[in-house]
Amino acid sequence: MSILGRWQALSRGAREDAVRAARVRAGIPDLRQRDVWESRDSVARAAILAEAAADRGQPWPQTLASDYARYWRDGVRTAYEGPAGELRRRTSAAVLAAALTGEDEHVDEAADGLILLCEQTTWCWAAHESFAMARQEVLADPAEPYLDLGAAETVEILAWADLVLAPALDERFPGLRRRLREEARRRVLRPFVADRRWHWLGLDGHLHNWNPWIHGHVLAAALFLETDPDTQTQIVDLVVDGLDRYLRSLPSDGGCDEGYAYWWNGPARLAAALEVIDRVTGGEFAPWTCTPLAELARYPQRMALGDGWYVNVGDGPARPSPEQPWHVLHRWGRRIGDEVVLAQAAAYRDQPIAPAFGLGRALAGLLDDDWWAAEPGPLPLPQSSWLPEVQVLVARESAGWTLAIKGGHNDENHNHNDVGSFIAALDATPVLIDLGQPTYTAISFSDRRYEQWVTRSEWHNVPVVDGQEQPAAADSRATSFVVQDDRAEVDLSSAYPAGELRRVAMLDRQNGQIRVVDTWGAGADVEEHFVIAGKPIVHQPGELVVSTLADGLARISWDPALGTGKLEQRPVDDDLLASVWGAVVHRLIINATTDRRSFELTLTRFEEKTGD
Repeated sequence: MSILGRWQALSRGAREDAVRAARVRAGIPDLRQRDVWESRDSVARAAILAEAAADRGQPWPQTLASDYARYWRDGVRTAYEGPAGELRRRTSAAVLAAALTGEDEHVDEAADGLILLCEQTTWCWAAHESFAMARQEVLADPAEPYLDLGAAETVEILAWADLVLAPALDERFPGLRRRLREEARRRVLRPFVADRRWHWLGLDGHLHNWNPWIHGHVLAAALFLETDPDTQTQIVDLVVDGLDRYLRSLPSDGGCDEGYAYWWNGPARLAAALEVIDRVTGGEFAPWTCTPLAELARYPQRMALGDGWYVNVGDGPARPSPEQPWHVLHRWGRRIGDEVVLAQAAAYRDQPIAPAFGLGRALAGLLDDDWWAAEPGPLPLPQSSWLPEVQVLVARESAGWTLAIKGGHNDENHNHNDVGSFIAALDATPVLIDLGQPTYTAISFSDRRYEQWVTRSEWHNVPVVDGQEQPAAADSRATSFVVQDDRAEVDLSSAYPAGELRRVAMLDRQNGQIRVVDTWGAGADVEEHFVIAGKPIVHQPGELVVSTLADGLARISWDPALGTGKLEQRPVDDDLLASVWGAVVHRLIINATTDRRSFELTLTRFEEKTGD
């Protein structure tokens, strides 16, 4: 049965009871229950209080019209989104500190943050403000609020803060909670119900991470800020319908075409929302056997390279912050009874609770005693993971090389033109790489998206054929992807405007190497491209030796008759990319078509020769 079917199987009375009792059943006590809050994990408690204390010595962030307008003036998003995010984070930290201590100074700090959020002209980020764009203006109109990620992230804080701090806010700031409810209704709840044209609803069949991300926060606002039971029930009905639509859009293999980083804001947001619904129904909702929830929980372990590195596709950093809400995955693993999922989450049990990743998730994590009782252990890394629907293979040696190769198509969510591209990692550290997500700007999701060098196929580990890169289009795709053990064969012919091209990539465990072989039709001009992290230290015909970012030595070899190829160095002038790859990356270009119809690349560990 689908999650919508499970919800509708509950009687109307049971659903109404669930929303009426939500504040009690949600499992988050208010700050008066001092025995609960004062018994929280001491390390997590200290980290949050230290964060809140550091904040209190600083001026509150300001969100300025001139920064908002920069999106239209010079394409910069971070000038506004940075302070707006910092205001949300600081307010969340203050709410947590108030709950943990019950002290008036933290309640006052939280109230200051909440009122500053209410005073913002808009909660919508400029990049999403299509209402202003339609008016050819650069500022939002408070009378026409746009419901986007920014609005959802903000109302989420108001909702959970109201749940936890209600008695203290009523005592110290009479009228503030009424203001929170009014702002939530005006900016989020009424637009959600009245206008069903929001693209993230997926009514046109295009589903992505916005759906569960926003629906989950609308759910919290309806349960904890709305006071009319009929309106609450109506909104929760719509939320469940939207979440069901998202889940049904996901592949049954548990893959995520948006990649590991966005998995946390797609499937993991879905799981958190389902958990809230399950709690307020007293466990009667019980969605955890719905397909493909169990497979989705296994995605992080399947994409992990180790040592903080992950297989990244599309707009995903290869080395994301480890400070994710791993307790969400741990509860998910407990509900589906998967010991490997539990081990994957528990490996990160020592990570702090991060207010920046959401107030609701932080509260749930702090109060999860089973999470704090979990014993951290080694990261479970499957020997091989094959996701046939999203067409990603990851094959690992226990120590040594990992090969990841993808098929798919060039109209995926957060797409890069990378059909057939692969990642080669030595001892978990990527050597042949996918650059991943740059800092978002005005062109990131516009018709100029592929002007960005990191999204183009010439900056992925795929060939340029007859001088042409892969185009961005749904029919630019892998037409077959066949996997046998650690060997993948993929037909890339349709990924290019013309030509015939096939790629075979394999992890040779016996010899401790990766081999990639491309073959093509007669007369094609094929130029092989490989993007490299680390420092090249030997470059000669048929060989390039790279000192990896972890100081390992990787040997990349090919037929010496093709010469040295061209080794380029490119400065990484984007702070987000530089935080992963350093100041420069390299690209090796080999013209492979000297009366040939094939090219082979081999990666091995380089063993330095020593004297007698």
